[in-house]
Amino acid sequence: MFGLDVVHARFKTEKPFIPLEVGKRDLELGSIVFGFFTGFLFFSVWAGYRETIRARRLTSYIFMIWLEIAANITFAVVSWGYLIGIFPPGMPVFLICAICWICQVTCLTFIIVNRICILLSLPLERNILRAAVGTILLLITVSSASIWIPAQLQINSKYIRVNSWWDRVEKSIYLCLDLVLNIIFIRTVKRRLVDHGLRKYDHILRFNIRIISLSIAMDVLLICMTALRNPFVYTQFHPVVYIVKLRIEMVMSRLIVRVAQSTGVQLYDRNTEISSGTFGTMRTQPPMAVHVDTHVFTHSEVGPEVEDVDKQDKVQPKRRRKSLMSTSSLGLDDKPIIDGCTSTVVELK
Repeated sequence: MFGLDVVHARFKTEKPFIPLEVGKRDLELGSIVFGFFTGFLFFSVWAGYRETIRARRLTSYIFMIWLEIAANITFAVVSWGYLIGIFPPGMPVFLICAICWICQVTCLTFIIVNRICILLSLPLERNILRAAVGTILLLITVSSASIWIPAQLQINSKYIRVNSWWDRVEKSIYLCLDLVLNIIFIRTVKRRLVDHGLRKYDHILRFNIRIISLSIAMDVLLICMTALRNPFVYTQFHPVVYIVKLRIEMVMSRLIVRVAQSTGVQLYDRNTEISSGTFGTMRTQPPMAVHVDTHVFTHSEVGPEVEDVDKQDKVQPKRRRKSLMSTSSLGLDDKPIIDGCTSTVVELK
């Protein structure tokens, strides 16, 4: 069925390479799944195009969307081609599948991380979250690729045996990571909505909780598919699962934009500082430091200029009260005047 010389040309296997046995039901299931992927792909590409138009520039979010779509297309074509016998077994096929899987997992996870970071006010919290998730993903992807590729090449029975259970463990770890990140996101959104008294978005929040549950269910489906008789048929479910999850993430952009705008995060504002946003270029107002310098004059002699100011204050008491109110609105305490006047300098940094 395959040109097996490709495998034996560069890799020494413990036993003769056993070709992948693909039955009629395997081909039917693989073709049906490939058809589902094609259908979901159309909607995801259209949604990705709309997100690109909305962002008006290439951001990390837009880049990850199209990288995810490209990885899914490549994975689906290569795995289906290998299943029906178009591509022979070998390092190129398995390496492409592994690289596409790494891109799928990484892009989707960091899309979730970025939408959480939009709602986090402290840069330290954002950096810690990104570093922790990046470390976990690095360990998962490197270890999985290092086990899965030799197992598919049938280097020895040890790789095959380890891959049979590590594949499920790795997907379970990713499921837990996805679940934890989405719980953090929902709790953060609820806290911001409650703090700002915005109850009108409760129905949107409930809808997003339901589609997050669908996203988690797709991870569970992928774990269940590892129990199929053919060890390679379940890889056909990878593109379907991740293209559906990508579509879910783009749907959730509506909640992010509304919550961000309603709770103080300004979008597409040229005069504000860029925050590495999820949905387009999300920008947040930089913190404003108010520095107060109080100069106290202790001279006992009051010059004519000060006397004129006192007269103006007596004539225009309303203007003086208005000035004091504007000063108190900045959070400045009233300063005592000693034998003269006090001047307040406000510096916005």
